[in-house]
Amino acid sequence: MSQKQENMLRHKDFRTFWLSHTATQFGTQVALLGLPLVASLTLAATPLQMGVLGALEYAPFLLIGLFAGVWVDRARRRPVLFVSNMCRALLLVLIPIVSFIGILRMEWLYAIAFLTGVCTVFFDIAYQSYLPTLVNRERIVGTNSLLEGSRSAAQMAGPGLSGAIIQLVTAPVAMLVTSLSFFLSALSLCFIKKEEIVPVRPDRSRSLWQDIREGLHLSFTDPLLFGVIRCSAIFNFSWNVMFSIYVLYAISLLQISSGWLGLVYGGMGAGFFLGALLVHKAIRRFGMGPVIVGSAMIASCGGPFAPLATGTGGSAALVLMSGQFFFGLGMSMWSISTLSLRQTIVPTQLQGRVNATVRFVAWGAYPLGSLAGGVIGDIFGMRIALLAGSIGLIIAAATLFFTPFLKRKEKTMKEFHSA
Repeated sequence: MSQKQENMLRHKDFRTFWLSHTATQFGTQVALLGLPLVASLTLAATPLQMGVLGALEYAPFLLIGLFAGVWVDRARRRPVLFVSNMCRALLLVLIPIVSFIGILRMEWLYAIAFLTGVCTVFFDIAYQSYLPTLVNRERIVGTNSLLEGSRSAAQMAGPGLSGAIIQLVTAPVAMLVTSLSFFLSALSLCFIKKEEIVPVRPDRSRSLWQDIREGLHLSFTDPLLFGVIRCSAIFNFSWNVMFSIYVLYAISLLQISSGWLGLVYGGMGAGFFLGALLVHKAIRRFGMGPVIVGSAMIASCGGPFAPLATGTGGSAALVLMSGQFFFGLGMSMWSISTLSLRQTIVPTQLQGRVNATVRFVAWGAYPLGSLAGGVIGDIFGMRIALLAGSIGLIIAAATLFFTPFLKRKEKTMKEFHSA
C-alpha cells in the first residue's frame, strides 16, 4: 500500500465510505453466484431462463439509466446511496422468505432481479459521482485503487463464501448474507460527517431531455470518453453472452460443484486484487492511455478458457479459474483507470449524467448479451455461446487501437486534467 493510500485511510470520512463500499461489494459478490444458483439448483432453470434472469437484472440501465443520471446531478448523492442499498437489502431478503413459504418460482426471481437492478442503477451512478466530492483529483487513482482492492477481496472471498453457505444450507438462505451486507453498508453511510454541497438547481426552463442531451453530447463527442463507452459496450455484451449461461455450463456440462464454483469466481478476485496493486505503478511507468488499452487486452484473454475447458470437476475448475484470473486482472486495471479518467476530465456538475451515459450504453449491453447468450445456448449449445462471447471480447479490446489512447501517455491525473 502506498503512502498516499495510507494517508487516505486516516481520512475518517473516506475510511467510512470505503467500509460501506466493502460491505456492498461482499453483498454483490455473494449475490453474483447465489442468484443464478437459486435458479439452477433450486428451480432447475433452462439456459433461456438463465438468460432472461441476467437480462432483467441489467435491463434498468437501459430503461432508466439516463434519467437516473439527471436525478443524481440534481440531488445529494449520499442519500441516494443509502436508499438504494436499503432497498436492495429488503428485496433480497424476500428470496428465503418465499422459499420457506414454498411459493418460490422463477417469476419471483425475475421480479427481484429487476427491482434490485433499479437500485443498482442509482447506487452505481451516485457512488461514482460522489467520490470526487469527498477527495481531490490528485488522490482519485489512489482512492479508486483502494476501493477496487475491496472489490477484489470481495471477489476472492464472496463467491467461496456463497458456495460454502449453499452447500451447508440452501441457495435461497445464502441471500440472507447478501441482504445483511447491503443493510450494513447503508447504515455506515450515516456516519460520514462531511456535508455534501447542495447541487445547483437547473433553470426551470431547462427540460429533463435538455439535461440528458448535455450528458450525451459530452460522452459521444469527447474521443476518450467515446472510446471507453464503445469498448465497454461490446465487451459487456460479449461478457454476458458468456456469463448468462456460465454457471449452468459449469454445473451441468463440467460437473463442477457449488464449492468449486466459488473457488472459480475467487480466481477473478485474485486477478482484481493484483490489478488494483499494479495499476498505479503501471500508469506511472507507461502512461494512462497505454494502460487502458493493455488492460482491455488482458481481460479479453480470459474469454477462451471457458469454451476450451475439458474434463470435469476439479480439473475443469482450474481451467475456468485461470480464465477468471485474467478477467479480473484486466478488468480491475480497466475499471480504475477509466473511472479515474472520467472523474478527472468531466466537470462536477456533469458527473452524474456522464456516468449515467456510460452505464446506459455499457451496462445496457448486459441484458442484450444475456438474452443472446440464452438463445445461442438453447439453440446451438452452451459451448458455442461461450466461444461467440470470447471472440466478442477480443473485438472489443481491438477497438481501442482506433482511439487516441496509445498517444496519451500522461502519468498523473494532474497532467491529464491540464492537457
